[in-house]
Order: sequence, then C-alpha cells, then structure tokens
Amino acid sequence: MRYEYKTVPAPMALNIKNEKEAGTAIRGFGDLINAETEDGWEFHSMETITTSEAPGCFSTNKKDTHYNMLVFKRPLS
Repeated sequence: MRYEYKTVPAPMALNIKNEKEAGTAIRGFGDLINAETEDGWEFHSMETITTSEAPGCFSTNKKDTHYNMLVFKRPLS
C-alpha cells in the first residue's frame, strides 16, 4: 500500500511547574494530534529536524536549531 504524508509543527517543550500542569499539557498535546487526524490522517511519528545557519560576518560558529514535527499518513486514493 502507498501512503501520502503531512507534517505539522510540534511544541518544542512543555513548560510544566507541577503534576496538574503536566496532565493539562499532555492532554493539550493529545488534542493537537487528534485535531490533525481528520480526513483520514493517522498519526505516524514525532520527528526532530535540525537546521544550520551559516556563520555571519562577526561569528565563526554555525548555529543549529532543532524543531519537532508530527508526521501523519493516510493511504493514497
């Protein structure tokens, strides 16, 4: 079977101060996934990608930035 895929930005971090906030944040993350599963999309995975920014005029260090993304798939029609 062949699939098509879509990617959606995911939170980089869940800022949690206590156990109650942990439950709320985690449920919110689940709500994000559920909102994207309409139209036959199925959650596939969460991946991290890294982008690199070339050094500027005054810096010799390249800057790496990490992003999380949710990957969804559905069968091709």
